[in-house]
Amino acid sequence: MKATVLRALFMWLVLFIILQPIFTYIDYLLDLQVKANTSYITQKAATEGMVTASMKAEVISNLKAVGFPEGSIKITSGTEVVLERKQRIDVYVTAPRVNLFPYNFSGVSQPTQYYGHGSIMSEYLD
Repeated sequence: MKATVLRALFMWLVLFIILQPIFTYIDYLLDLQVKANTSYITQKAATEGMVTASMKAEVISNLKAVGFPEGSIKITSGTEVVLERKQRIDVYVTAPRVNLFPYNFSGVSQPTQYYGHGSIMSEYLD
């Protein structure tokens, strides 16, 4: 009986050790998706001189396809008007971070948002 209980408890430990790196990798991939889409929208905004509604919709669609809730994705830009050539465009994308880790080994709280920031010079020609 004692050996069976020990095996059952040991199995949970082994399962935890196996799953933790998988959860960490999934968290990394979601963070990478937010950063990649931030870079994508920033590069597209350079030629237009601003972040347009269609660009925002495209990035929201991309992130929604990965599993982020559509209503909680926030895309902001430093300006709402067209910027002329050689002016800086800043784009910020935030999405909610799901707590994938079953146990927090440190006393520090985990971030609640995935965050992406991109900046580029405007290439817009009138």
